[in-house]
Amino acid sequence: MTRPSPIPDRFSDRVFTRAEAMRVISADDLRGPSYQRVLRGVYCPATDEISHTDRILAAMQVMPPGTVLAGRSALWNMGVQLADPEDPVEVIVPPGATVRNRSEIHVRRDLLLPGEVMGGALGRMTNPARTAFDVARSGPPLQTVPLLDALARRTRLRPEHVLAVAAAHPRARWLSRIAPALDLVDPGAESVRESELRVVIALGGLPRPKTQHKIFTPEGRFVARVELAWLLLRVACEYDGAYHDDPAQIRLDRARLNAIRRVGWTPIVIDAAQFARRDDMLALIGAMLEQAARG
Repeated sequence: MTRPSPIPDRFSDRVFTRAEAMRVISADDLRGPSYQRVLRGVYCPATDEISHTDRILAAMQVMPPGTVLAGRSALWNMGVQLADPEDPVEVIVPPGATVRNRSEIHVRRDLLLPGEVMGGALGRMTNPARTAFDVARSGPPLQTVPLLDALARRTRLRPEHVLAVAAAHPRARWLSRIAPALDLVDPGAESVRESELRVVIALGGLPRPKTQHKIFTPEGRFVARVELAWLLLRVACEYDGAYHDDPAQIRLDRARLNAIRRVGWTPIVIDAAQFARRDDMLALIGAMLEQAARG
């Protein structure tokens, strides 16, 4: 078994290129147990868990000058860290750049106008409005709205900012996806699953709930803050994440639900199994809303 070789101080806490490494590290050592490849031609110590930050820093070392972070990678650079470690880095390269997509880097050659790029801790990136413009066009609302919710929460982005970018790019692809996605954005969402639940409810034709509603007793004592609420019907809906399986958390959840019921509210709790059966979930929520409407 090959023993790990000592890691030079200059490489102990960062990513580095093969060219840098070859000045002080042998090729055999670089292939050994002390190091791991972040992407082709870029490495880091094997003791580190490779994050999207590492992948961004690695990508920016091999991309041409003028490369800009985009999409989920731009979001990550803004503090909206919703990319998985294995997700590719998303970049926009300058016109004429002779680079191609690789498994770790998704390369685009979109037109960037003055004012659509800003600086960040990990490199230059598209600004919030341009990032939202790109994200909104990238897929269906269930995929894009959770990202847009988080971006709006982080940056105070408004729909009109995104629509102004769209107006400046009338020939861009998938423009028709932007308005429906923006119509569903709510910066009150505090998790991806919460956003997804709200989007499924809206697209299922049910009334749209209010996010992060505080419930009080008639005397004004705080009872609970619920993720989604239909105020006039006094119905609340929340997603039950995995951490709720802890016995201590279960006891707290039960006490909380009982307190919500005592003040005349009807709580609905959705778990992963229910969320996977969308039609049944929508039927359940619809029935509870109808029942509340009948009094």
